[in-house]
Order: sequence, then structure tokens, then C-alpha cells
Amino acid sequence: MKRLMTWLDRFDYHILLLLLAALVAVVFLQVASRFVFKLPIEWSEEMARFLFIWFCWLGCSFATCSYHHIRITAQFRIMPRVVALWLLRAGDVLWIAFNLVVLYGGILYLDSILQYPYRAMITEINMFWIFMPIPLIFLVFTLRVAFNLFDPRYFEMTMSEAEREAAEEVEIGSPGGRQS
Repeated sequence: MKRLMTWLDRFDYHILLLLLAALVAVVFLQVASRFVFKLPIEWSEEMARFLFIWFCWLGCSFATCSYHHIRITAQFRIMPRVVALWLLRAGDVLWIAFNLVVLYGGILYLDSILQYPYRAMITEINMFWIFMPIPLIFLVFTLRVAFNLFDPRYFEMTMSEAEREAAEEVEIGSPGGRQS
């Protein structure tokens, strides 16, 4: 499983770089054509939107491999470690359940697009390709969150540096806490 996750992290990293480069190139082309040549390119705005959607979804998934996803965890530093760890893991199990619901809904939606196809207005891209990241990336989300649950550094990695500093300040200011 660790080899799969390492390969997936590297693969996602390179895909994210490619998507970002393509997004920057398309937006640059759009701005240059509109303001320099006074000739807007119709497909560039729609393509930039689609690239941005893919980039955001994949970036959110990629953030979970290094524990940089959005999460409020400062309160766990002042709780007993066993309780905090249990609550963190319970939250991640709920997150996995949510991911599986979105995964299932995304598969149903893609199936409906295959049965009743429709295309983007300007680029004529089949919308199946635009919405394909939903189930695909939520599957990867689920794998990453499940993998993180079994990481021995789970508790330490979940806390950001700012949260660690805030917890130390609370600990220092509390009666019986450390004094500097």
C-alpha cells in the first residue's frame, strides 16, 4: 500500500504541474490575444475553467498526502492525547464515508452523462471528461485518508506548526503549565 501511495503522490504531483502549466499558458494566451492582438480566443476561457476545476480537485486530494488539507485541530492539543486521537480518527472515518457517498453519486452522474451526453458550449468537449475527476479523485481521497489513519505519525502530522505554537501558549498560560 505504501508503494502505491508513493507512486500516486508522485503521479499526482506531476499531473498538477502539468495542469498548472497548461492553465497558466491558456490564461496567458487569452490575455495576450485579447489585449495585445485585440482578437479574443473563444475557447480559452472555457478551457481555463475546465483546467482549473481539474487542478483544484486534484490539488485538494494531493494536500491530504502531506496532511495539508483544511482541518481545525488546535483544540486537540489541549485534550488528552487518547481522546484527541480518537476524535481525529472518528472524523476521518466520517470523511471516508462522505467520500464514498460522493464517489457513488459521481459514478451515477457519469453514467447519466454517458446515457444522455452533452457537450461544452464552445469547445464541444464531452462533459463526461470534465466531470470525470469527481469519482476518480474522491476514490484517491478515500485511499489517502485511509492510509493516513494508519500512519504512526498521524497525530503529530495532523497538527500544523501554528497549532502547535498556539497549544504551547495555552499550556504555558494554564495553571501548572510550563513556565518560560
